[in-house]
Amino acid sequence: MAAVTSAPAEATLATTPAGTAQRRLAALVCLVFAAATVALVPVAALPMAPMPGFVPAYQAALIAVYAVTTYLFFAQYRRTRSVPLLLLATGSLYTTLIVSVQLLSFPNLFGTGRILGTGPDTTTWLWTFWHVGPPLFAIPYAILEGGGRRPPVSWERAARVGWGAVAATLVTVGLITLLVARHVAWLPKSVEGDDYRLLTTSGVGPAVVALTVLSLVILCWTTRLRTVLQLWLAVSLFLLVLDNAVTLQGAARGTVGWLTGRLGALLAGIIVLAVYLREVDFLYARAERTADERERRRAELQSARDNLALALDAADMGDWELDLATEAIRRGPRLDRIFGHEPGRADFGLPDLRRHVLPEDRPLLDAALAEAGRAGRLDCDVRIVRAGDEAVRWLALRGRTRLDAAGRPLAVAGVATDITERRQADERLTQSQKMEAIGQLTGGVAHDFNNLLTIIVGNLDMIVRAPENRARVERLAKSGLQAARRGAEVTEKLLAFSRRQVLRPQTVNPNRLLKDFQPLLRRAVGETVEVRLDLDAALDPVRLDPGQFESAVLNLAVNARDAMPGGGTLTVTTCNATLGALQLADRPDLAPGAYVLVSVADTGVGMDAATAARAFEPFFTTKDVGKGTGLGLSQVYGFARQAGGHLKVETAPGRGTTIALYLPRSCEQAAPAPMEAGLPLRRAANGEVVLVVEDEPGVLEMAVESLGELGYRTLTAEHAAAALERLRGPERIDILFSDVVMPGGMNGVQLSVEARRLRPGLRVLLTSGYTASALSDQGVPPDLPLLGKPYLREELAEKLHLVMAQGRMSA
Repeated sequence: MAAVTSAPAEATLATTPAGTAQRRLAALVCLVFAAATVALVPVAALPMAPMPGFVPAYQAALIAVYAVTTYLFFAQYRRTRSVPLLLLATGSLYTTLIVSVQLLSFPNLFGTGRILGTGPDTTTWLWTFWHVGPPLFAIPYAILEGGGRRPPVSWERAARVGWGAVAATLVTVGLITLLVARHVAWLPKSVEGDDYRLLTTSGVGPAVVALTVLSLVILCWTTRLRTVLQLWLAVSLFLLVLDNAVTLQGAARGTVGWLTGRLGALLAGIIVLAVYLREVDFLYARAERTADERERRRAELQSARDNLALALDAADMGDWELDLATEAIRRGPRLDRIFGHEPGRADFGLPDLRRHVLPEDRPLLDAALAEAGRAGRLDCDVRIVRAGDEAVRWLALRGRTRLDAAGRPLAVAGVATDITERRQADERLTQSQKMEAIGQLTGGVAHDFNNLLTIIVGNLDMIVRAPENRARVERLAKSGLQAARRGAEVTEKLLAFSRRQVLRPQTVNPNRLLKDFQPLLRRAVGETVEVRLDLDAALDPVRLDPGQFESAVLNLAVNARDAMPGGGTLTVTTCNATLGALQLADRPDLAPGAYVLVSVADTGVGMDAATAARAFEPFFTTKDVGKGTGLGLSQVYGFARQAGGHLKVETAPGRGTTIALYLPRSCEQAAPAPMEAGLPLRRAANGEVVLVVEDEPGVLEMAVESLGELGYRTLTAEHAAAALERLRGPERIDILFSDVVMPGGMNGVQLSVEARRLRPGLRVLLTSGYTASALSDQGVPPDLPLLGKPYLREELAEKLHLVMAQGRMSA
C-alpha cells in the first residue's frame, strides 16, 4: 500500500494565476488614473482652500493601510516561508515606519511646532525616503520571482529570519530618521517654505520617479505579471509613478497636484490591501464550502460505516485491525461474538488470538502474518476454540497491510468470518462426490471383473468336469489366463491413478521406447487408423518406468482410436521444451525448466469444454456401460504426476484432440537398449531352499507349488515373526521370498533387513502389488529385487535367476 503524502498547500495571491478578468480590471484602473492625472496636470499648481485635519487623517490612513498589509505579508511568509514574500513584508513595514516618522515632522499636529526635525526639509526628505521604499523592495522581489528562485526558508530558521528582517528594517528606519532629523543639511536642498520646486530642479524628485518606473519595468519584464499579487503590485507602482508626477507638477503644499498626489499614494497602498482583503473573503467563503463539504462527507462516511456494519453483520463477518508494533487488535462487536466474548472487551491482542487458535494451526497463522508483512495480503483459514462453550470453529482471516511513508508495515486490517458451516457443507459435498465416484467404480470395474470372472470360473468348471481332454483343457486354461491378465491390467490402472504402484524408473530415451512399441501401437489402433511418429532426434533423456510409459501411450492411443470410429490419423510427437514460470502459473508444484514433450494427437471428433475438464477424473467415461471403466486417462494422469510432470489437453468438437505429456528432463545418460534374447528358465540345481513368507493361504500355496516345479525346496511362514523364528533356527535357507504388505507390525522390507542381520549372505526377493501405504510412501529400496503381483512361473524363475546371480557377484 502506498504511503500517504501531505496535501498540497492552499493557493494564495502569490501563487494564484492572474486571469483575464483580473488583467482587464487592472488595465482599466491604470487607464482611469492615468487619464485623471493627465487631466489634472494643467491645474496641478492651482491652490486649494485649506482643509484642517487633512494631513493627520491622511497620514493615519496611510499608516493603517500599510500596517495591515505588513501583517498580511508576514502571515503569508509564516505559512509559505517564501523569501520574495518576506521582501514585500519588509518593504511594507519600512513604508509603515517611515510614514509614521514623517507624521511627527509636521508642525502643530501633536503640539506646538514639530516633534521631529527643524523645518520643511525634514518632512520633504522623509517623503522622498518613503517613495523610494516600495520600488527598492519591489526590484529584488521581481528578480527572485522572475528567475524562479524561490527557495523556502527551513521551518527551523523561518522565525529567526523573519525577526531578523524586522530588526534590520527598524535599524534602517532609525538611521534614516537620525540622518534627516539632525543632519538634513548634509542633503540637497529640496524645499523653500511650502514650495518644493527645488525637489525637481535638484534632480531628487525625477530620480525617485525614474526608480519607480524602473522597478515597474523590471517587475513586468521578469514576472510577466503571472500571479494576482504581481499584477496588482504593478498597478500599485504605476499609481506611485502618477503620484510622483502630479506632486512634482503642483510644486507646493495645498495645491491641486499636492492633494491629488496624496490621494494617489493612499490608493496605491490600498490596492494591494484591498486585493488581500478580497482574498480573505474568498478564503472565508471557501472555508464555508469546505466545512459544508466535510460535513456532507462526514455524513456519507458515517452512512457508509453504518451500511458496512450492517453488511458485515449480515455476512457474519467481524472487522479488525492489528497494530504490528503493539500487537493490539481493534475489532468490531461481531468479532467478539465470533470468539465467544461479550462485546466491548477492552484488552484483546495477537497473543489472545493465538491462544484461541488450535496449537496445530498456530504455525499457519504465524506464517500468514509474516507473509502479509512481505506481500501486503493476509489469507488464512485456522481453527479456533470459542470461549464459553469451547466449541471448535473454522475462522477465515482476510486482510491487507497498511504501510508507512518508508514502506514499512504498520498494521494489518481486514475481516474475519466463521466458515464452520461452509467447511462442513464442503466436506459433505466432497463425501457425496466420493460416493458418486465409488458408484461409478462399482458400475464399471465390477461389470468388467464379472465378465472376466465369468470366463475364468466357466473355463475352470469345464476343466474340472472334463479333465481328460488335454487339448480342450489347454485351450480353456489359456482363455482363463488371458482374462486374469486383463483383470491385472485393470488393477494396475487403479494403482497408477492413485500413484501407489511400485515403479522401477530408468533413465531412457522416449524415442527408443516408442520405436520398439510401434508394432503393438499399430495393432492396438487397428488398420483404419494411420500411425505417424514425429520424433526429435536430439531428444533429451527422461527418468521414468518404461512399462508405465508404454501403458500411458497405449491408453492415449486407444482413446484416440475410439474418437475416430471411421478411421483417421494418430500422430505421436516428441521434442524438447522449456517451461517458464508464466506457463506454470497454474501449477505451483512444478518447477520451471527443461522438459521433454510427448504428445498424442488424433483427427477424431474432439471434446467440448465440459468433457475436456473431466477427462482425467477417475471413473469418468463417455463410453457405454461395459465399454470401459474410465480409468485409462486417469492412469495417464497418475503416471505423469508420479513422474514429476503434467498433462495439457487441446481439443474442440470436430477438430480432434491433442494430449501433451510433459516430463522433466533427466541429467543422466540414457540406459542402453536391452538384449533381445531373454534369460533361460532357471531351475534349482543344488537343492536351494526358499523361505516363503505370505499371509494369504491361496497365494502361499501357489508360490510353493511354482517353486517346487522349479526344483526348489520350500519353508513357509505366514508373518514376519514366524519367518524370524525360522531364520534363527539351524535349517538351511538360501533365499527369502516375502510379501511386502503383511500383518503383525513388520513389513517385508523390514523383515529383509532383520533377516540379513541374522544371515548376512541371505538372498532376498520381495513381491507385492501395493507397497506405498505400508511403507509410508517411501517405496522399496533399489537394492531389493521386486516381483510384481500377479506373476507367472516364468517371471518368478527369471527373478530368482537374477537374485542368485547378484549373490554370486557380491560374494
